Amino acid sequence: MPAKGRGSDLLKRRYTEKDLTALLDATALDGVTLVDFFPKGIPNPDGGWGVWTVGRDQLLELIQSILKQGQIPHLKVFPKGIPVIDGFEVVFRAGSAKG
Repeated sequence: MPAKGRGSDLLKRRYTEKDLTALLDATALDGVTLVDFFPKGIPNPDGGWGVWTVGRDQLLELIQSILKQGQIPHLKVFPKGIPVIDGFEVVFRAGSAKG
């Protein structure tokens, strides 16, 4: 029976710095602002977390862009401006930051 290896090593193979860069590049859209970001696994990131702010009209475009990626991060969407929603905060955790 082959050795399974360390969980952290397996995670690094599942989510790479290239995946994280592709996620950030794909979400560089008009009306979407990355307001917070922290890569995990410095100097070789294997994940990270961050927050985008986005208007109502761009939320669907942001979500569609994320879904087109090979590695989809954990997302939480928070409406801003209740009772009249004027925007959203989209929080993401990817790779080693998911746990």
